Amino acid sequence: MPTIHAVRAPLALALGLALSSTALAESTTLDAPATDLPSVVVSASKREQSLASVDGSVYVIERSQLQAAQVHDTLDLARLLPGVQASSSGSLLFPIFSVRGITSAQDFYNPALTVYVDGIPQLPVFASQALLGAERVELLKGPQGTLYGKSAQGGIINVISAPADDTAHLRLRAGVSSRGGELLQVDANAPLKADLLQADIALLHNDAPGDLHNPVTGQDHQGGTKTDAGKLRLRLAPGGAAWSADATFARDCSTSSQDAYVPFDDPGAGDIFLSPGTPAEYAGFHQRRCGNSSSLGVRMDIGQWQLSATGGWQTIDIERSFASGPYFSVQPEQWRQNTQELRLASQGTDRAWDGVFGLYRQDSTQARDYRNFLPMYGVDAVQSHSDNHSVGQAAYADVTWHMTPRWDLSGGLRASRDRACAQFNGYALDFSALQPLPFAGSARTEGDHVLGRVALGFQASDAWRLYARVSQGYKPGGFNLAPTSLADAEAYGRERSTSLELGARVQAGTVSGSVAVYQIDLRDAQLYSTNEVSYGHLANVGDTRSRGLDADVQWQFVPQWRLSAAVQFNDATFRRYADPIGCGDCQGNDVPFAPSFSGDLALEGTLDSGIGQWRPRLAVRHMGSHYFDTANLLHQSAYSVVDASLAWQPRAGWEVAVYAHNLGDRHYRTYAFNGGPLGYYAQPALGRTVGMTLGLEF
Repeated sequence: MPTIHAVRAPLALALGLALSSTALAESTTLDAPATDLPSVVVSASKREQSLASVDGSVYVIERSQLQAAQVHDTLDLARLLPGVQASSSGSLLFPIFSVRGITSAQDFYNPALTVYVDGIPQLPVFASQALLGAERVELLKGPQGTLYGKSAQGGIINVISAPADDTAHLRLRAGVSSRGGELLQVDANAPLKADLLQADIALLHNDAPGDLHNPVTGQDHQGGTKTDAGKLRLRLAPGGAAWSADATFARDCSTSSQDAYVPFDDPGAGDIFLSPGTPAEYAGFHQRRCGNSSSLGVRMDIGQWQLSATGGWQTIDIERSFASGPYFSVQPEQWRQNTQELRLASQGTDRAWDGVFGLYRQDSTQARDYRNFLPMYGVDAVQSHSDNHSVGQAAYADVTWHMTPRWDLSGGLRASRDRACAQFNGYALDFSALQPLPFAGSARTEGDHVLGRVALGFQASDAWRLYARVSQGYKPGGFNLAPTSLADAEAYGRERSTSLELGARVQAGTVSGSVAVYQIDLRDAQLYSTNEVSYGHLANVGDTRSRGLDADVQWQFVPQWRLSAAVQFNDATFRRYADPIGCGDCQGNDVPFAPSFSGDLALEGTLDSGIGQWRPRLAVRHMGSHYFDTANLLHQSAYSVVDASLAWQPRAGWEVAVYAHNLGDRHYRTYAFNGGPLGYYAQPALGRTVGMTLGLEF
């Protein structure tokens, strides 16, 4: 495993690669001018600024890149976001995002990385969702607690929609893929009244079947997901006025046959594991998650400042039933969330200082029923109902002082208060007497938190920016949202992280890139107090340290071809682990879902011909070996996945594309768990998927 000393050579290599690429870019420009890479404007700091001036690790994906890689939902983003490991933990309800050795691991309801859509946080069970009308995606790596609050220790993903305007357009895309997959996508923008009211609509139907077989029911293509989603946005912007307002209404319904696993030792097995003798009526897998999201935002320009107020509302209804060993589990849930943010941000250029100041509130509720039925005996092993409520309030400020034309000093502070309460009741079966044993609990907890950030940036030249950054993040204390015993009435405490980061960014004509070394110390990690998922309760079990390096470079070496490369080295281990119930000897173990090395390489071209334009793309993603559990018993070996595509544009606005994901049909696991006496089980990756799309744009 690499240590912080071991990353010096890769750092020198990465810097050397960037420097040599810059030199190559300059020589290429002299011989055969290549197209300069465009400058990028981001909203990572909650105010618009050039990516080249950000003192932190930010990665941006544009709409054209999403389309070229056939990215239709947030989990697909792992194809394009370097250093991000994304997968569902057996279910689309519980995606696992891992960045820089910070991972959700077993804490499914409280991710280490939060997904935002147009600046509004999404509920954790809705982090895996369709991308509707996405114009670009921003990834912020490392703790972002000062500006974004809780559950941003690994970073955040912000999906930014294309702004509605007075330019009418219509984009249509339809496709088919392996195993009977279907795609239909519509994006349209229209001015309802010029210089006053605009509308934008996005629709998506995406049927992506799995490749597992249910040996009891005989059903094929299990493990997949079918999504139907739509979004309507209205923008009121009177011509010449200093204010504008936006309203958004969206619905996303996904039906899946997940929570299905194969034996851990055979990830290539096509048959789902089901206990012998499972009746067909209790051998099915069903999930349906429907989410309604709406938001309202108002912005007003006041000289060199912009005042904005945003409100977001989200409701999620979940149906979930599946076979699990000798049990048939039924677990419906209902979620409600509302958020409000009032923000004042500077704008414009040539300022002595910039700043963002805000007030924030988030209110979430969850109701959950849990039933584990034993068909063999005709009784319930567990039956419970729980209600959880959490409220967070915060005030924050983030200021950047432009000390000289080359030096910037910035700092931020966030003060927050979080409250959580839980109520639950139910019973568990006493197997010795086959009698129910009731349990019930009710408790509340609250905590105040102050987080800080400081960064120093130096514009070494027109091309290079160097920075040093210290930042903090946290997850608040709370309760197990899936209670099964009296132990779940005991609150766990907050989890807190501190990150030290040194980095550099380059933007030199045809070359852009970044490199960073970091150390993230996480204290009081919130994990299950057992090595068997769903058999314990959440607790603060220890501390972790993650050290590493990540680097990326994009090089438009000739006008027709672009090369992108990224590498990540990471060493994430438990420095302290105290869990006598579960793993009593986990200190020094690797953090789950934290590979020591990963890399990405992509080659993309744009070639003109007598019959139109061709756009080939070849991408390779390598994931190093890693563990799925804190005990380091469930190991996934390193693997590489190849994706390829070829798009043809016979004329402007027309496109035909063919693609293959996992071209080599590589078998590997994306998730695994210890099922106790039932054994070890895994969720296998989807096999080779081949497809074709047709696109029209007017």
